[in-house]
Amino acid sequence: MPNLVVISSTNLLFVKKHTGKEVELNQNRALAVPPIDSRTGLKYNSVTGNTAGSQVWIVYENGRAYPEYLVRYYVGSRDESRSPYLSKKEASKSKRWSSCSFELDVPTSNPQPSASQLTARQGFWEYLSESGWVAYDAANQALIERTFQDFSVTATSPSIVVIKGPEWKYEVDVANMQQKNIQHSLSTKREIRFHST
Repeated sequence: MPNLVVISSTNLLFVKKHTGKEVELNQNRALAVPPIDSRTGLKYNSVTGNTAGSQVWIVYENGRAYPEYLVRYYVGSRDESRSPYLSKKEASKSKRWSSCSFELDVPTSNPQPSASQLTARQGFWEYLSESGWVAYDAANQALIERTFQDFSVTATSPSIVVIKGPEWKYEVDVANMQQKNIQHSLSTKREIRFHST
């Protein structure tokens, strides 16, 4: 079994939005377009509601959201190709200031969740190697399971998590149940599964 190391990353996009005419609804995963306003016969522009204690808005047209900032969170040592500047001050001296990224030290008490924090499911994640099924290590088990749980609850959640082995980086896709080598020229793909115990 390879010794895999987590290099998880998450992007958060801060936007200004124009909600237009909105309607407040309870959670409905089947809703693909906003409902029709019975008074006007026209569709609402957006839907709002409460999810996990936060007020959220869903807009259905790309032109209603105006990106302002992209914030990247990742676990591991600093990767200069992803964030070339250590501070906002250093980035502001660059001629590329409008499209710069910089490091922000955000303390985390537990960057890699334990399996007990995730789910009561009994089992483990594996990938199919040339010699048979191989289990991921404990840290990656937890990360893959968290990705799967988030995606299962909200289909708009990311279904892919990136991990690093001794030689290669891999994308583990829990929606398509496959692992892809993202550094190898052949982009080798392997089947993955959750083995229930």
